[in-house]
Amino acid sequence: MTGTELWEYRPGAHPAAELSLVGYEVRAVDGPLGRVEEDTGDHLLVDAGPWVPGARVPVTVGLVARIDHLERTVHLDCPRARLSTTPPTAVDLTTPHPR
Repeated sequence: MTGTELWEYRPGAHPAAELSLVGYEVRAVDGPLGRVEEDTGDHLLVDAGPWVPGARVPVTVGLVARIDHLERTVHLDCPRARLSTTPPTAVDLTTPHPR
C-alpha cells in the first residue's frame, strides 16, 4: 500500500457522502477494536476502550475493507496489533492529510 492509499477509501468501501461513521463499531480481522468517535474524512478516531481501556486509536481510511451500514460496522483488513504502529493521538486529526 502506498502512502496516498492510506488516506483514501478503497473503491467500494467509501461511505455515502452524507453519512458520518461516528458511533459505528470498528472490527479488525482479529476482533472488535471499539467505536468511531470522530470521522475526519481521511481518519477515523476510534475509542478503543474495549480493547485498551482509555485508548483512542487513529485509523487511516485506507485500512477500511468494507462498511456495513445496516449493522453500523466498519470492517478493517488488518489485525488490532497493526494499529499500534499508527501515529499517536496527539496528531491533529481535524486537518485533512495533504494529498
